[in-house]
Amino acid sequence: MLVVLMIYSIVVVLALAVPLAVLVGRERVQRFGENRAAAATFFAELSSREDESGVPRLRESVQRYHSLYGEGLAIVDRGGVVRASAGIDVDRPDVQEAVSGALRNQRGDVPSSLTPWAQSEVLVAAPVGGGTQVDGAVVIDASTDAARRDVAVAWVVIGAGALLILVSVAVIAAALSRWVVRPLTALSSRVQSFGDKFHAELPAEEAQRPESTEYVGPPEVRELSGAFDAMADDVEAATAAQRRLVADTAHALRNPLAALRIRLDVLGMRVPESASEAHLKTTLEVDRLSTVVEDLLVLAAAETPAGARTTGCDARAAILSRVEFWSTTLTVAGMSYSLAVADDVPRAALPEDDMIRILDALLSNVTKYAGAGSAVEIGCRGGDGQVLVWVADTGRGVPTSELPKVVDRFYRAPGVGGEGTGLGLSIVHALTERAGGSLQVSAGVPSGLRVELAVPAVLS
Repeated sequence: MLVVLMIYSIVVVLALAVPLAVLVGRERVQRFGENRAAAATFFAELSSREDESGVPRLRESVQRYHSLYGEGLAIVDRGGVVRASAGIDVDRPDVQEAVSGALRNQRGDVPSSLTPWAQSEVLVAAPVGGGTQVDGAVVIDASTDAARRDVAVAWVVIGAGALLILVSVAVIAAALSRWVVRPLTALSSRVQSFGDKFHAELPAEEAQRPESTEYVGPPEVRELSGAFDAMADDVEAATAAQRRLVADTAHALRNPLAALRIRLDVLGMRVPESASEAHLKTTLEVDRLSTVVEDLLVLAAAETPAGARTTGCDARAAILSRVEFWSTTLTVAGMSYSLAVADDVPRAALPEDDMIRILDALLSNVTKYAGAGSAVEIGCRGGDGQVLVWVADTGRGVPTSELPKVVDRFYRAPGVGGEGTGLGLSIVHALTERAGGSLQVSAGVPSGLRVELAVPAVLS
């Protein structure tokens, strides 16, 4: 971050300092040219006024200018004969070229800009006379030392100011970058320490970190990104370990519970009348534990990422089949039901077994909790590349504040009677998300509960 800020600051300072330095050079050379052009014009006018009798006075003025300013000066007539000169060799090629230009009524040009390392002398020429009549030429061998010195001083001031600005910016940028980066560094250290502690508790064969990814950007951000990716891998590994633990534990409990249930059935034939109620409660409790174990196994399987891509299932056929299966249970529970199944429902992108588990869990919840006299609607339709499946009832429902919690494990709404493990909607939620879909639980109209899931459709 400090490097980025400094590069930006250097670019900005250079963008301001360089044009300012160039402007100073142009301004100084403009004043230099104006002064020398005025001097050349003065001597040109003086030469045009003086005849041969005035040549001594002309030479005296030229000599005085050379003594005062230390610059060479020459005045020649139209034939190129020197009328007056001081401090300049008229026979020099560059001087002759300047004289020729002035005799052609051309004024010598000074450079457009001036730098400290520019040439030390510049020839400034002006014609004597004007219009179509040129009577001679004036050439000044002007020294640029003073102008170059002024430009050098100005550039030093500009450079010192730019350096001072950069130093100030560097101090501010260092403080700002430390202020910004310090939390990133601390967060990265904490994330890395979390990962180290997590890996220290894993078996040796599972403690290997995946290969790191090369990131682009500032070092602190790259380090934090790598730490977060490692933490994400650790969390995923921990989640997978948790699922394995739940599955292994449930699987280990299933056989002992089955054996215990058999023993209770055998023992029931010899239980005296006085202990029959206790025996019945124990049997029901074992059955409830067996149901919890089975649901945990199903939930662990549902939360495991899907393997090969499924060819999908016929949601309409699955709904008709499961409603027929549950119709007797719904009738016995005192509920009426209706179907709202469209004819052109596309195939849903989830296995048929998962669709059956979802429908069984939803219809089981309805028969347990909706209550007698409730009306149940089971439906599905296609749209926008999805298959929508819903089960809605007009039963007691769930308080609005409790709706976001109904998909949590082992959650049961307050005041809800009946048997249940609190895992039914958790299983539905996990199976739906594994298929790439979404689950929405909302209050029914006018009462009750509506559970709607949207899964991708299989595109033919």
